[in-house]
Amino acid sequence: MALIPPERPADEAEDRAADLAAARRRKAVRYGVPLGIAGLAAATIGLVPALAQDDGPSADDVTAKELIAKALSSEVESVDGTVKVSTDLGLPSIPFGGGGEGADLSQLLAGETKLHVAADGPEKQRVTLAGSDGDRTVVHNGKDVWTFGGDSDEVFHSTVPQDGGKDSAKHDGFALPKDLADATPQELAERLLEAADDTTDVTVAGTAQVAGQDAYELRLTPKQDESTVRDITVAVDADNGVPLRVALTADDGKAVVDVGFTKVDFNKPDADLFAPPAGAEVTERDLGEDFGGGLGKGFGGDFGKGFGGDWAGGDWAGGGDRAGGGTSSGLEDVQVHGKGWGSIAELPLPGGALGEEGVGAALDFFTDKTDAGRVFESRLVNVLITDDAVYVGAVTPEALQAAAD
Repeated sequence: MALIPPERPADEAEDRAADLAAARRRKAVRYGVPLGIAGLAAATIGLVPALAQDDGPSADDVTAKELIAKALSSEVESVDGTVKVSTDLGLPSIPFGGGGEGADLSQLLAGETKLHVAADGPEKQRVTLAGSDGDRTVVHNGKDVWTFGGDSDEVFHSTVPQDGGKDSAKHDGFALPKDLADATPQELAERLLEAADDTTDVTVAGTAQVAGQDAYELRLTPKQDESTVRDITVAVDADNGVPLRVALTADDGKAVVDVGFTKVDFNKPDADLFAPPAGAEVTERDLGEDFGGGLGKGFGGDFGKGFGGDWAGGDWAGGGDRAGGGTSSGLEDVQVHGKGWGSIAELPLPGGALGEEGVGAALDFFTDKTDAGRVFESRLVNVLITDDAVYVGAVTPEALQAAAD
């Protein structure tokens, strides 16, 4: 005879039903959470292609030749931004008393400096150096140059010579060879790479974000072991081709010079930036007839067109005197040994210059005596001073001694 369970009271039945319902909810939660996560994961995976489309550039998108051509063909003429300059040449500290302009400028050789730069084409530039006793500013606007700032309220004005120093610039060796004067950026890039092939590896090393801008990194790596330079990296804006940052790394793996924008805007700067302070007392100064090739060239005007030129490879095809030894244009007394990153300049000294009656004693402060002569070492440039010559180069002291021998 089957046992018949006793009838549960109504309230007990309701409690059991409530327990079963709670158990179902717990079970639903236990299985629902993973399902929810899975659903979220699926939604996220679905978003990956869309997100990938918004990623920055890839180093595989461009070749070194294309990147150089992009920089050479950049048509950007307006810029307004902040530049950070970090320098560590390994030089001994230079005392500058209580500070002032000398101390501020010394930061460009050792330390960190901030510059505010603005440009509106080749005729309008402004550079402000942040200083311990106030900012110092140079403004170029057409034929006018103003300098002001620091602890003085005085404004100095100069007028660029009528020829802008162009006559002297013709003899500086920075003009492109005639056969490349009308070359396209692509042709120039190809010739630059050809000229660099014997001494330098040129690659697109990766990508970066500089001052909020997507950039490709062009890397130049010396092939010559005697060079103190490990590599130079140039970050080029992926959109407009403007160089945003340049970093030179020594063979010890640490940066020697790192110059780059921390903020940048390519919109047209305010016209007021290219004028002297309103109501300032102005003192006239004479720049002279030899204005160093024109101030505008140093701020992106014709300067870029001269990149390379004789300096980077002489006649381009054959390497020229500077690439293969010989004298430098305009410096007939300077002999150049080696080529490329291993170049060493030899400057003759008058006899007895390092003797007791000469400057020998004064060199004790920053040079070391060796069998070859006096050696000045930094992380980048080294100098060997012998009895009759000075040898200078971004090479090891051993390479300098070999040149002297």
